Amino acid sequence: MKNPIKKLSLLALLASMLFAGSAHAACNADPVVFIHGYSGWKSQFDTMINRFRNDGTPACALYKFGYNSLFKSNKTSARELKSFVNNIRPNHNYRKAKIIAHSNGGLVSRWYRVFEGGYSATSRLVTLGTPHKGTSWAYACFSPACFEMRYNSSFLQSLAGRGCDVSLWSALDEIVIPQTNAKCGYSLRTSSVGHLTLMVWGGVYNDVRRFL
Repeated sequence: MKNPIKKLSLLALLASMLFAGSAHAACNADPVVFIHGYSGWKSQFDTMINRFRNDGTPACALYKFGYNSLFKSNKTSARELKSFVNNIRPNHNYRKAKIIAHSNGGLVSRWYRVFEGGYSATSRLVTLGTPHKGTSWAYACFSPACFEMRYNSSFLQSLAGRGCDVSLWSALDEIVIPQTNAKCGYSLRTSSVGHLTLMVWGGVYNDVRRFL
């Protein structure tokens, strides 16, 4: 008589393999990574993420990357972003990631692309209100990331305009001063909304979707 315990173990193993395969297939989509700005937090992108889900993007393909902008340099955060992207790509058959970054998160993403090998791991970077050429607002705060957002900082000089892809900017942005400093690569003037509203406004979301 065959061992019933061994038979059950074999069935359990087969079931787990089938489940793993179906879960992997469900994530067979490009990973999309959302990155907040200076002093921001991951849930600020929840409204936009829900719109992606409602429009058919698999939930397993949507990720939020958080970093400590108050105490760390953008260079350090870029290295952390590299590890984050490298860890999620195997779940998507090593498809390249698409990044949507708000404000200072765009600078973190650009440094990652230029100096941390991010070009080979990403297919798109869309920035929202990122001070690509600096902002006067950064002189009102004091931290490594603030210093890097100032006009002609050594950080911005090292980037020298590299790492950009698509940049969306608003004429009513009260943080990026002047507002046109948010232009880099292919730039588009999006909905006229405030700096934080860029992450939740439907019109901005529609523009983001156009370029992914």
